[in-house]
Amino acid sequence: MEAPALPASLAVVPAGTGPGRVDRRAALLYAVWAGIAALAHGTGAVPLPSGAALILGLGSALTLGLFLALGRLPEAEQPSAALLAATQSLMGIVWSTLFAWYAAGSPAGAVLSVGMYLSAIALAVPAASLPVLARLMSAAALASIAVPLLHQGVLVQTGGSITAATLLPSLLPSLVLCVLLAAIYLAARTLASAREQLQARNAELQAGIERITRRAERDQLTNSYNRHSILEMVARERSRADRGGQDLCLCLLDIDHFKNMNDQYGHQTGDRILAAFARRVRGALRTMDTVNAAALPVTLNGDHSEPLTAGRSAFGRIGGEEFIVLLPETALRGALRGAERIRHAVVRRPFEGLHHVTVSIGIAEYRPGETVSSLIGRADEALYAAKHAGRNQVHCATTEGGRSAIVMPTFMKSTGP
Repeated sequence: MEAPALPASLAVVPAGTGPGRVDRRAALLYAVWAGIAALAHGTGAVPLPSGAALILGLGSALTLGLFLALGRLPEAEQPSAALLAATQSLMGIVWSTLFAWYAAGSPAGAVLSVGMYLSAIALAVPAASLPVLARLMSAAALASIAVPLLHQGVLVQTGGSITAATLLPSLLPSLVLCVLLAAIYLAARTLASAREQLQARNAELQAGIERITRRAERDQLTNSYNRHSILEMVARERSRADRGGQDLCLCLLDIDHFKNMNDQYGHQTGDRILAAFARRVRGALRTMDTVNAAALPVTLNGDHSEPLTAGRSAFGRIGGEEFIVLLPETALRGALRGAERIRHAVVRRPFEGLHHVTVSIGIAEYRPGETVSSLIGRADEALYAAKHAGRNQVHCATTEGGRSAIVMPTFMKSTGP
């Protein structure tokens, strides 16, 4: 007679393993149980009624086919790992209960049933939540207890009687199973608690690393990117502009006569001016970023003939009173408008109500293939020209690399604050 098939839950198709692939460990466990059951049946240790092996084999084969079919579904349509594990465990409990019913009265069959129940539950431990695991364990325990009680009921109907001598031995394997299930649940709850604590600590560690990273890339006085970080961003945006053929502009900002203010009012006042200057620049840039965060078109003076797009800007201090504003996905005219917005934000009112501060700005538009040092160098030449022309101005390096071109007064007036 054919050996009885064992819990179909042992043939699992874990989520994410790809179509048609079966968990090798679960398949191996299935084969081991099948071999043990076949050996027990063949030696007469677990005699089964006629046709029981066929029912068990056909039913478990159909269940296995169902899970294989689920494994062949597109990844987006496959059930979650937790749902799949719970379903497989439940089906394992069903077939283990059926095997226990057919093997009732056999001590070896009772032992095999306990092993099958435990194997079915073990498959759900890694993926199922504690409440689901508790329900599965309760189902296994109740099913294990119900089988011998039902058999005792059948015995009574056929003229027999229930005594402690017959009832307790039949319930003993079920009681052992209940104790083992309780031990597994306690271990799973301990592991779940440890996992939650580990996840919380990992989250705290990740948050700490992010804070340290932000501090490492920031200039503490002005809360802008430091020299190393902003130059790395320039290099990254340059590479991105080369790959995508996008616009890129760089602005160099220098506070006019800052050394004189430091000498006259002291370094503490100078530091406060630097911090206030950075806040005003960021405020002007936030207005641009809000408009352009979704790569929306930007127009100048209502002129829709030249739509521009701009990405998120970056602002960093490269030393002393010099700063860089990086404008990805921004064409030259958009950079000119942004630079004038910054200049106006700086000069519109005195700092701390006492110190009148102006800024000179040099702009360079990235030329495909040029180096970062060349881009910054052209912006620096434009900044020098703005200083030489009287300060408090915005100059732009020409694309040919020649003399810088000043922003025309008509353009400066039209852009406004």
